Amino acid sequence: MKKALFALSISVISFSLNGQSSFNDIAPILYKNCTGCHRPGGGAPFSMLSYPSTSPWTTSIVNVLQDSEMPPWSADTSYLHFLNERQITQADKDSLLNWIYNGALQGDPSLQPPPPAYPMYHLGATPDTIIQLTKFKSNADTEDAYNMLVVPLYLGQDRFVRAIELVPNNPELVHHALIMAGPLGDIDTDTSGNAFSIDGDISVGTWAPGTMPIVYPNSSEIKMGVKLPANGEIGMQIHTPKGTAGQLVDIKIRMYLYPANEIGIRQVHDTVPLQYWANDFYIPAGQVKSFSVEENWPSQAISVFSAFPHSHQICTEILNFAYQAQTNDTIPLMKIDRWDFEHQEYYYYKNLVKIPAGYIVHSTHVFDNRSSNHHNPNSPPQFISVGLNTDDEMLFDGFQYLDYEPGDENINIDSILKNDPLLVLDIPEFEINREIKYSIIPNPITSDATIRFTPPLHVSNNYTLNVYDKMGRPILVEYTFEDGHIHLETIVAPPGTYFFEVLSDGHRFVAGRLVYL
Repeated sequence: MKKALFALSISVISFSLNGQSSFNDIAPILYKNCTGCHRPGGGAPFSMLSYPSTSPWTTSIVNVLQDSEMPPWSADTSYLHFLNERQITQADKDSLLNWIYNGALQGDPSLQPPPPAYPMYHLGATPDTIIQLTKFKSNADTEDAYNMLVVPLYLGQDRFVRAIELVPNNPELVHHALIMAGPLGDIDTDTSGNAFSIDGDISVGTWAPGTMPIVYPNSSEIKMGVKLPANGEIGMQIHTPKGTAGQLVDIKIRMYLYPANEIGIRQVHDTVPLQYWANDFYIPAGQVKSFSVEENWPSQAISVFSAFPHSHQICTEILNFAYQAQTNDTIPLMKIDRWDFEHQEYYYYKNLVKIPAGYIVHSTHVFDNRSSNHHNPNSPPQFISVGLNTDDEMLFDGFQYLDYEPGDENINIDSILKNDPLLVLDIPEFEINREIKYSIIPNPITSDATIRFTPPLHVSNNYTLNVYDKMGRPILVEYTFEDGHIHLETIVAPPGTYFFEVLSDGHRFVAGRLVYL
């Protein structure tokens, strides 16, 4: 017998009416492009798992699709390609817009395709260590808050990080987090809400809602990892958005390490060669200004693994490249035509990018301090200068890299990671088994009930039950699994129609509807 208490989420459904599309037709598009974040616990402000939770936002959906602000992906992929590019196809965009322009019909809820299963973790296997950060209540009241938390690591010897996954209790409470490391005493705890400076000699990675875990390639072609000191510590700068004050922030870091004394691991370095702090860095109200900086970097040939461009709220464009002064040979690194402060991340190149010794790296950032910039936080616009606060501005572009070895530029990181057994990008779905019939006794449900299956489900298949309401809000359901059937004991929810699914080892197997009175 198995007894469980589950938090559950939503779904409503549809079909084509008189040749017009309905929610049923566009639901797979939302599942593919949107619901990774737009779901309960996904970090986005509303769910797109159902018609009732999606339909109030159709005007906003039109605006962000037409402005190419969603799905959030800033890097110009015609300039250079990256891993896990979040881009909606023109065909999918047209389908969504046509559905909305033609009345955003719901259709028959019973015909909606079941939503994907979203795992708590994206990385398989058991982590070598789970770091529990000190729980704290957000201090972001009327302003965003930045806090630095520190946890000692007693590894016994230097170890290399193979992968790392950050798991917050509520992604909506974490705008992003920067993970740093260093020797004991190198990083200072700061819970003032103003921990703008980043301590720590070693950058382990960054996290934001919707981003994938950090996984370094481990194959016959290349092994990569971040080196942690034997007796060191992990620090995390956590950015919590304004309006979240008083809510509990609980974060775990699941860390995977290479075996002790593993050989052949190439060390990932990080640096921020492009920074601009000059006195002329200011943008008067109503003006557009650009600032550029160059640096003679690197001193020896390197292979760049990722880029981390950074500015604040009124930045609109970023351009990074490397070039050789004598020949003007140019290596593209990053081009962003629509910078979005709310969706920033490390961008990992599909192929390692070689920068020979003696090249110069260049950065240009454009800042638009006009009222026509809808990302401008000030109305009317205000004078803005360089600084660490979110209301200031910044030019700060970093990179992760390896010391170059011949042939690096031919290594396809994308193909290596796609075949990495540790990285579970998607949970494959079972097809709904049409051979299994179900009945709910009694139906409608008034208190307890039984979902009976013909034939009965096999106990050995590790079944679990999820239920979804029509508004995407979690509900609590208590149930037992006995003799191949599910016995609902407690439903904490208002009366209504609900969608349920039965999972076998995390994969959807049976789906249906129930009515609760």
